[in-house]
Amino acid sequence: MDQRDDHYYVVNAATINLDEIASCEGNAKILQRLRDGDENLSSITLSRKWWDPNPNPFSIKTGKEDEVGWLGYFIGKSLCLQKLSIHYMPKEEQQTYALVEGIARNQSIRTLDVDAQE
Repeated sequence: MDQRDDHYYVVNAATINLDEIASCEGNAKILQRLRDGDENLSSITLSRKWWDPNPNPFSIKTGKEDEVGWLGYFIGKSLCLQKLSIHYMPKEEQQTYALVEGIARNQSIRTLDVDAQE
């Protein structure tokens, strides 16, 4: 994946087809809710497992690098996200960088739970 800068995300945020970049329907819905500023989306759990029992699980899959970049961008813009649980981090450096950069920009997260042992 080419390194994406913030300008890429800003220019394409309104028009990106989330169904095309998401690895599953659940992830596409979470990306959509973040992009739309859904006030009811107050927590997300990052996991490798698609069946994660936590609320709003976001399943990270290898080969969908752009998906994680977009997740980081939308997390950074979110005004409603209050809790982020991380049970898995992508192994690809650019994915991790994009995600962490978005988390660092976020001003609404109050609880960050990191247990990346999966």
